[in-house]
Amino acid sequence: MTTLTVNIQNENDLPVLQEILDRFGLPYVVDNESEYVFSEEEIAGFMKTRQDYLDGKTTTRSWTDVQEDLNRAFN
Repeated sequence: MTTLTVNIQNENDLPVLQEILDRFGLPYVVDNESEYVFSEEEIAGFMKTRQDYLDGKTTTRSWTDVQEDLNRAFN
C-alpha cells in the first residue's frame, strides 16, 4: 500500500480531487484537523508562565529548550 499526502491550498479543489479518487475507487481520508489544538491545561500553563515572567519570578528559556517542546507537540 502507498500513502499519498496532499496539502490543498484552495478548498474549492477538494471536491474535484475527491471525485477523481472516487472514480478510481481509491479510498481516502480527509484530515481537516491537522493543526495542533492546545488543551485547557496547556493554555493555563502558558498563562501562568507568562505571568511569572512579568512578575519577575522566572527568566526566559533558551530557544533550544523551546524548540524541544515544540517538536514534542507537533511531531
